[in-house]
Amino acid sequence: MAIQTGLNTRLYVEGYDLSGDANSLDGAGYTQNLLDTTALNTEAVSRTAGLVEGNITFNGFFNNATGRSHPVLSSNSGKLPAGDQVVLIPFGSAVGDPFAGLVSKEGEYNVSRDQGSVITLTATYASEGIGTEFGEMLTAHEDTHSSAGSGTVLDGGAATTNGASGYCQIFSLDSGTVTVNIQEATSSGGSYVNMMTFSSVAAAGAPTAERGVMSGTVKRYIKVTTTGTFSNAVIAVGLHRL
Repeated sequence: MAIQTGLNTRLYVEGYDLSGDANSLDGAGYTQNLLDTTALNTEAVSRTAGLVEGNITFNGFFNNATGRSHPVLSSNSGKLPAGDQVVLIPFGSAVGDPFAGLVSKEGEYNVSRDQGSVITLTATYASEGIGTEFGEMLTAHEDTHSSAGSGTVLDGGAATTNGASGYCQIFSLDSGTVTVNIQEATSSGGSYVNMMTFSSVAAAGAPTAERGVMSGTVKRYIKVTTTGTFSNAVIAVGLHRL
């Protein structure tokens, strides 16, 4: 893939699309502790890999409207949320484009105002048990399923054997209950079976987000499906092969 611009980057936090309130992404990645294993009889430092830490930092605009930056980032009665936050950042608008995903704790939320400017904000997320994961989107940013159906097939190039993690954000659901599945097959036109199923969500439960994990072989061809009786589920889904 060629070098790409950031024009199609999006920011999804716990089922909320905060892209319209964010103006820059300062970092979405991880650091890895390097532990010194240098012996007396060596001439240079040697190291082994230790713990990793994922992090995401973004800047944006203070927006106090329902579902926008301030209510989402201070959703714990005006304080930082205490629970885990599932963050998904697509770096493109098509199925197969890369994403960064993180299960995290919100560690910083600061607002500021320079003279003659709007109120701005900075928010930082740090990993909760896993590092930042990079994978491929199975939706084109977010997709709308008006009823149960399937998404575009993604060709992973080859099967892999170490399992996978999946990220699902459900932004809205007009009615009913939807279940989002990731399915796999050995050929693009073959028989698809569920490899990962996210929790069923009723209309009152949206917006919401979840990370799922599976072990073993992940087949070459992958797609999103939705099941249930519902109307207009707006979803974003990505897969990270471990």
